[in-house]
Amino acid sequence: MLKKINGVDKIATHYGFKTTKIPPVHINGIPSFRPEEKITILKSYLSKKRKEEDSLVSMVYNNRAVLKNNRISKKNTPKLNNFSFDIIGVENSIAEAIVIQTAVTALKEEGFNDVSVDINSVGDKESFTLFKEELTNYYKNNIDQLHPNCRDFEKKGDILNLLTCNHKECKKLRASAPKSIYFLSEKSQKHLKEVLEHLESTNITYRINNSLISRDDLFSKIIFEIKSNGTNENQEVLLGKGGRYDDLAEKITRKKISSAVGISIEIKKVKTKKVPACCCNKPKFYFIQFGPKAKLRSLSIIELLRQSNLVIQQSLYIDRLTEQIEVAKHSHIPYAIIMGQKEADEDTVIIKDFRKACQETIPTACLLPYLQQLK
Repeated sequence: MLKKINGVDKIATHYGFKTTKIPPVHINGIPSFRPEEKITILKSYLSKKRKEEDSLVSMVYNNRAVLKNNRISKKNTPKLNNFSFDIIGVENSIAEAIVIQTAVTALKEEGFNDVSVDINSVGDKESFTLFKEELTNYYKNNIDQLHPNCRDFEKKGDILNLLTCNHKECKKLRASAPKSIYFLSEKSQKHLKEVLEHLESTNITYRINNSLISRDDLFSKIIFEIKSNGTNENQEVLLGKGGRYDDLAEKITRKKISSAVGISIEIKKVKTKKVPACCCNKPKFYFIQFGPKAKLRSLSIIELLRQSNLVIQQSLYIDRLTEQIEVAKHSHIPYAIIMGQKEADEDTVIIKDFRKACQETIPTACLLPYLQQLK
């Protein structure tokens, strides 16, 4: 009998995530998109790393709700599918790119074909502090134009709430308010630019949302949401929320890890789509990239291979060619698909056969038929 698995599980595996069972945590209040989830994931990561000696980098996939509220009656709540993707230990922009690409692909697998990404950056602590100071001064200077209920924002300490206030007076004033991306350091600007370049390279629709701020201090630096058009033309449905939570990672792991990116997805439960599990227990191909242009092309190549049911392994967060080759050899994978700067410029890849110690350069247009005959 052919074994079948959840389609999202298969996507997660293809993009390099490992399914991890996270013990549920019981809380009070609505469990959607709360910091406790990422805290629980980090603690679970830390407990596993104490028993393991491998890389500090972890790509964690969880396909069940982490947070549960026993006080809410199950009869009165809609059935939801919850899953999350988290990359711990990778500080460069490829982490955001992989998380967003995997989440978007998974949502399409669940039937959401009109998804788009809202994204913003608040930069490092210094950038964010400067932004909040300028924002406070702006609203203090224009306090008479705010809705009466919002004029005591300083006493309440909720200056960031003005960025999402629905009062028409606040909406109008917000249009000219300072934007967090204008206060980014050079490093933060570069990071945001790289993330956006990855989204463009994979044709993911996105927009800069200046009002996207983490008011619970969960996400810092990059923040993003994935949305879908609702039944009404002007209505959007929030499907997932995520971002970089380096500060939280540093706190929970006591500075052993100071970088983490993740997204949590919550959608209405539909009939679970099952797909055939690959009959091959181990991947035959290891995808290797090196150089900025090749890294930009990587996610598109990986998605192409997924759609063709070719089982691969990759470590996009590793930059060095030699290190990736060593990982591939250690994994006893027979073939490597290699794209460097030269190959990215010429739209080719190198297929390396580790067993015969030979290689061949082929156009990417011929990649799939070539790999099919190697299987």
